[in-house]
Amino acid sequence: MRRCDHFVPHALLCRRVESESIFRSERDAAGPGPIADRSDAPGAVGMRWGEGLGERRWPFLWSLLVGVGVGLRHAAQPVVLLSPKEVTIERDKEKTVSCVVNKFYPDSIVIQWEKNAKHSPDKSVPAEDICTGSSVENEDGTFNITSKLKLQPSLQDDGNIYNCIVKHKSFSMEPVFSIILTVTELQGNYTWIAGLIAAMAVVFPPTVMAFVGNEKLKNLEENHLQFLFSDFRPKPLKIKFFLIQPNKEKQAIYSWNTKAASDPEQGDEHLALLKKQKMFHFIPVLSQKKRHIFEASCKLSITPDVKQLQSFDISLEIIHQAFPHGISVKTQSFEVVAHPVLDRIQCSTDEPRPDESLTLSCRIYAYFPQAIETCWWKDDEPIPLPASVTDPIKTSDGLFFCTTNLQFFPQAEDIGKRFFCKARLKGFQQFRESAWELNTLVFIPKVSHIECEPSEPEFGKPITLSCVVRDFYPPECDICWKKGLKELTYATVKTGDPEQAPASNLYHRKSQVSFIPRPEDHAEEIFVEIKHCNRTIQNKYSLMLKGFPKVADIDPDPSIIEYGKNLCLSCEVMDFDPGEINIQWLDGENVIRNGVDTKGPTMGSNGFFSLTSSYRLVPTVFYYNKSISFKVSHKKLAEPITKSVYLNLPAKPPVLSEIKAIPRQTQGDKKVTLEISISDFAPWDIRVTWYKDWKKLTDYTDPNNFRIGENKLCQLASQIMVDLKQKDIGKIIRCEVHHPATKKFQEKSFILKDFSDSIEQISPSFVNHNHIEPSRSSMSVSEELINSMKIECVTSSPKAGEKVSLRCFVPGKGADGAIVFWSKGLYPVDEEIRNTNCEDGTGFISYVTIKTEKGEQECGIRCEVCVDEETLEDSYTLKLS
Repeated sequence: MRRCDHFVPHALLCRRVESESIFRSERDAAGPGPIADRSDAPGAVGMRWGEGLGERRWPFLWSLLVGVGVGLRHAAQPVVLLSPKEVTIERDKEKTVSCVVNKFYPDSIVIQWEKNAKHSPDKSVPAEDICTGSSVENEDGTFNITSKLKLQPSLQDDGNIYNCIVKHKSFSMEPVFSIILTVTELQGNYTWIAGLIAAMAVVFPPTVMAFVGNEKLKNLEENHLQFLFSDFRPKPLKIKFFLIQPNKEKQAIYSWNTKAASDPEQGDEHLALLKKQKMFHFIPVLSQKKRHIFEASCKLSITPDVKQLQSFDISLEIIHQAFPHGISVKTQSFEVVAHPVLDRIQCSTDEPRPDESLTLSCRIYAYFPQAIETCWWKDDEPIPLPASVTDPIKTSDGLFFCTTNLQFFPQAEDIGKRFFCKARLKGFQQFRESAWELNTLVFIPKVSHIECEPSEPEFGKPITLSCVVRDFYPPECDICWKKGLKELTYATVKTGDPEQAPASNLYHRKSQVSFIPRPEDHAEEIFVEIKHCNRTIQNKYSLMLKGFPKVADIDPDPSIIEYGKNLCLSCEVMDFDPGEINIQWLDGENVIRNGVDTKGPTMGSNGFFSLTSSYRLVPTVFYYNKSISFKVSHKKLAEPITKSVYLNLPAKPPVLSEIKAIPRQTQGDKKVTLEISISDFAPWDIRVTWYKDWKKLTDYTDPNNFRIGENKLCQLASQIMVDLKQKDIGKIIRCEVHHPATKKFQEKSFILKDFSDSIEQISPSFVNHNHIEPSRSSMSVSEELINSMKIECVTSSPKAGEKVSLRCFVPGKGADGAIVFWSKGLYPVDEEIRNTNCEDGTGFISYVTIKTEKGEQECGIRCEVCVDEETLEDSYTLKLS
């Protein structure tokens, strides 16, 4: 039996379909294969048995065919069509019988032909008379194949039965499809004419094979459907195609009749009836056989666009006089799909490491509909870790995209493995994929403790320091030895080549440095530095020479240092010889003498001397941000050894008292002295500013009249004297306190009244941000202020290039419903504007923070308020330093 790729007589059935080669089919690993249902089941496509075919003309063949289609797990039963069903041949003439097998899975299938002859027990069919094509994959993952049998019989072959046997794993019993051969004598002219006249009196309805193709149409690609109308007589035949949209709107898209094929004057029936003709393209063909038997075919090419059509039906009307009602209707549903396209997989790092989480990301785009299935594989195995998928986003072309991410910790065994991101439309067998390979994995070197030989190094005698660098990958790494920040130029370094451990595939190497220590090397830190894949790993060894002083770190007791609490700092000096030694406690460069207690030196059992020195103190605000040092000098030391400890004292915000007023009268003038106590703060850097309404009265930075309280924190009293005239009654006096170290702004306020009245004091309001914006909602407002709108800068010493806060009091209005516009020069201020009602109902305050430009000396600020059908405004010149 020979195999062939195409057949000329029935090319439309045996046309090779090229499969997409750039994506790998996962049909053997992705779960059950497709299920081939009967042609009348929902979703069935292609070779349907309909009215006028086997059901009426060959009932025995029909009964065989309707039994197929019961789906098995991982298998789909073929749909088989044997054509033609009646084979009548004049002797010594030639004819071909076709067996079309479609919609089967998997693609392993066997088609055999055998002959049952009356005059011979031999059932074999010559191999040269059989031609079987290669199996071709359909869009839904199933396959189709065609086998043809050539017949050239003699009269003794009349009545022979030819069987087509299909063997496939989905069949529990092998079905047999049969035809019976009728062989006639060559007819003379008169016999032929008589037979023709008789034949022309008999009508045959067309055998219809409609919608051969896939019901899933690829977006913006040309999709092909085939229609075959065979063995009909007489010639007049008309076909009409209709588009039925989801809203049930029916539109005629094409009409053709057999008259148009032979008579150009009848071309008005050969029409495209839908304006959107670019989407549908028809090619009809008419051919005539013997005895006035006709065959017609039509190729339909559809290029859909999901922006216009996402799903639709096509209805086919076949009009012929041999049909019982003169018409047969076939309808098929279609969906437009766009298979996903996958970008290259992106890795979250260029240097994957086993101790760091690795994220692989893949963008999946240009697919439709939005239901999609994704998975990740490592080589040929699925990865069990959960992967995240973003919500699908629809683009302007009607397609969707999303991103899937896989997070995991790579291991040494993953080196060289390929990771696949796979995606497919839901309900489809075929995956599209993108691959990424883990070419290398960075294992950070581990460094052992540095060993010294001899264990007690001595001045002037050779020593060797060594360490092992292990468990690293890749093998390339550099090792160098340093003293402090400089290389040991007077030392000899020996470093072995990297060696690989068979069990872990990781590398290790040993390095050592040899030198003769100098006096200046004592108490120095010797570093081994390993550079590996853009990372530097270090280990250190403190070189302590025999007979040289060894100075421990300063030990504070208690470890948490507080203001006003006793503190003891102690330091131990060991193993020095001779016993003459000089020690000092230092506050900066000043030698500390009070509170120092030193015990020793005393000789130990090892023949060397040691001592312990302590310094007792009570930390005050003056020790904020300070360190205390301990300095050791000895005749063997090239340079003194100094140890330091930082006194980690916290910054403390100030506590404000209420403002006190002391009224006095001098020569008829009334004056009042205002005083506020500022206490318990550290450090002493502070700024105190007094205001009368919006006018600055005084500005004190780092006042020098503070004192240290019992708790060792700063105490300060700030005073101001104010003339108390009649026009000053009701004005607001404010004291603003800024403590830079804690970034705290606080405020105290009260209203000036006559001596005969008590002075009303107001609770402080706290502002915990970088610019002064004290809450005005808790204040009362003077009568003068109520009558005018006023802008004020609330940032102390505003500077060019920095942010500046301003506020504007709007009298007699509420913030609700007010529209406030701030502008700087000609340009509106885009920063957030905040409006707050005053609690006493006198109006509201609008706050804003603006960004000034470097080099500006001043700028114009304007605030405009639209409220209660009124427009209020005020301007202000902002001076910058």
